[in-house]
Amino acid sequence: MGTNEIILLPSLQKKLMAKKYRSHLETVRTMKTKLEKMGINALKILAVEGPYLLGELKVHRPPYRLYVIADQKNNRFFLADWEHKSKQENAIITIKGKLASAGEYTLGELFT
Repeated sequence: MGTNEIILLPSLQKKLMAKKYRSHLETVRTMKTKLEKMGINALKILAVEGPYLLGELKVHRPPYRLYVIADQKNNRFFLADWEHKSKQENAIITIKGKLASAGEYTLGELFT
C-alpha cells in the first residue's frame, strides 16, 4: 500500500484552534496517524459521492467523531470536521451537501 496523504481542511483547522477544542488536538493527531497507517481501512464509510467517500473515525472518550473525505483516485484524505456524537447527524448532512458540489469546486474552497 502506498503512502496516504492527509490534508487538514481550513475549516477544521480553524475549529481546532478555538479554545473549546484545543484539548482535543492530541486525540485528532492520534487519529490522523491511524489514518496514515491504515488508510481507508481505518474509516467507517458513511456515503459515496463520485470518487469521494465520506467516512468517520470514532473516539469514545470524549464521544467525538472525526469526519474524513477520501479521494479514491489519488489516495488522499481530507480531515473535514470534528464533532460531538450528539451533533453527528447535522455534521453528516452538511458534509454530504458540500460533497455533492465537489464537481464544481475544490474541496478546499468548499470547506473554508
